[in-house]
Amino acid sequence: MIDWGPAILVCLTVTIGLLYSNSRLTDLRNDMNSRFEAIEKRFDDLKDWIRSEVKRLEERSSPIRRG
Repeated sequence: MIDWGPAILVCLTVTIGLLYSNSRLTDLRNDMNSRFEAIEKRFDDLKDWIRSEVKRLEERSSPIRRG
């Protein structure tokens, strides 16, 4: 008769390893998503700052002042 004990143990070990790796990949994906969101926010803030500076410079250099 075939002894299935070692084969089942190996399959169980591989399955547990795959599940652990999958959970670590999910953690990595969540971490990377949060970092990219932070970078996107910084770019949005930079874009707003540039627009405000351009507007300020345009108002300053305008020869005709309205108001």
